[in-house]
Amino acid sequence: MEIKYSSHAVQRMVQRNVSTQEVEFVLTDPDGTIKQSKDKYIFYKKMKLRKDNMIAAVVVRKKRKLCEVLTVLINFEVVK
Repeated sequence: MEIKYSSHAVQRMVQRNVSTQEVEFVLTDPDGTIKQSKDKYIFYKKMKLRKDNMIAAVVVRKKRKLCEVLTVLINFEVVK
């Protein structure tokens, strides 16, 4: 899967001390996903070595093997 990052996502990753490796892990092995629209999803995962709950990435799928990360969140909680 090819991953592109919006400038906003990069800013938030720096602010929240989230690496590209962590985001890639969230996208390739998520604990869950939430569909937001036709092509927009939230991928989330609890990271063992982080104490800030779950990391989430809001992603738009551009093509079958290409996605763009719009933003990255920490302290993410799934509300049911």
